[in-house]
Amino acid sequence: MTGYGIGIAGNIKIEARSFNHKHLDIQVKMPHVLYYCENDIRKAVKARFTRGHVEISVNRADTDVVRMKINKPLAAEYYQALVSLKEELSLAGEIDINVLASYRDIFRVEDESRVEDVNEALGTAMQELERTRTEEGKNLIDDISARVRLLSKYITDIGEKRNRTIGETRQKLLDRLKEFLGNIIMDEARLVQEAAVLIERADITEEIVRFNSHVGHVENLLKTGDDIGKKLDFLTQELRREVNTIGSKTNDIEIANYVIEMKHEIEKIKEQIQNLQ
Repeated sequence: MTGYGIGIAGNIKIEARSFNHKHLDIQVKMPHVLYYCENDIRKAVKARFTRGHVEISVNRADTDVVRMKINKPLAAEYYQALVSLKEELSLAGEIDINVLASYRDIFRVEDESRVEDVNEALGTAMQELERTRTEEGKNLIDDISARVRLLSKYITDIGEKRNRTIGETRQKLLDRLKEFLGNIIMDEARLVQEAAVLIERADITEEIVRFNSHVGHVENLLKTGDDIGKKLDFLTQELRREVNTIGSKTNDIEIANYVIEMKHEIEKIKEQIQNLQ
């Protein structure tokens, strides 16, 4: 789900962008002097969103003053340890500033950016991002709802078509059985029974009932609007399964055309669902 938000506090500006993605993928871009804030930023994003590629860009004003602090006691400890090691092992070489400079934990960068400013700017950016994502989500739900209503119409038409043709189908099967048997004498009741068995195998009543049940669940989920993407994804798979079964059971051209249209709508719904949280 796409969206955008921006937050400014003190000398910190944070921009948050969101793009469609099946899972939650977080990318954080920030100055190295603020790396200590990265984990908190990721936690804040995870607390609000469960899907989408989210990019967080943290910037500081160019006029910021950055100061370098030296941990002198720690530097002295390093120096004494190195001198002791050199004497004990009779090592050659000087222990100078170049050696100590290789120990990065002696140095600490301090800048004017405050954690409070980062948190405030992030909170504003996240709130705006969530608002724009919610707005897009409503549009997606409206589109999915329209397609679900169309699926309901198709399955109703399929049911009506089945009811109209079931008698015709029975007679066609009886005629084909008689033609196949030729002059072989067979009890009429047995023929009706065999035809009933064939009709039962091709019956799509259960598939229609299950399809309508899944549609009802989809409609109820769309009304909640919260964290529904994964649930709808599962129900879409179930809808497609029932439609495939209907298509494999029927030989009716009109129903087969309905099946094609329904598969198309289900694929469109599936694409839209990937954008929902």
